[in-house]
Amino acid sequence: MKPITGVILAGGKSSRFGRNKALEPFMGERLIDRSVRLIKEWCDPVFVVCQKPEEYFGVEANLVADIIPDQGPLMGLYTSLLFSPNEWIFLRAVDMPFLEEAFAELLIKRATEGNADVVVPLKGRHIDLPLQYEPLCACYNVRCIPHIKRVIESGGGRVISFFSRVRVDAVPEDTWRAVDPKGRSILNINTIQDMDEVVRELS
Repeated sequence: MKPITGVILAGGKSSRFGRNKALEPFMGERLIDRSVRLIKEWCDPVFVVCQKPEEYFGVEANLVADIIPDQGPLMGLYTSLLFSPNEWIFLRAVDMPFLEEAFAELLIKRATEGNADVVVPLKGRHIDLPLQYEPLCACYNVRCIPHIKRVIESGGGRVISFFSRVRVDAVPEDTWRAVDPKGRSILNINTIQDMDEVVRELS
């Protein structure tokens, strides 16, 4: 596999959590430190893209401030692609505390050995459930930069706002569940209750 940059998005406001969840302890380490450790196995360098880099002093990663603050995860993605020394980045939200080895390797392999611009898990395999992307656990190529720039210049939007302009390899749920049956790699923690529930399940 080709070199790939790891990116942890830690610029959210954590409004539902009530405080900066990236700094919260989880299973013996802060979520930010855990996120960096998990992605380092496959990625070099690793960026933490955030609003206030001073909050993450001591984290073993390159701290990168959003080019324009308070613009949401699309700006974080754009910033990380601009700074990436590699053609591909593997982007993850800081509130995703698990990353199965086979899941990470599936996405990265499809990215670095395929011809898409985005490799993203697709969720929803039942006829009564709408299909949806998991864009905060996905791989992006620097070829996305001009397309994201146009979306930002037109007022911004969700991370998937530019997907119609690029080649997207949407990984079907049946495919990624074959290597991560419980979907732990895309599990995210939004509230303190979410965190308590995950800890209870693991204890």
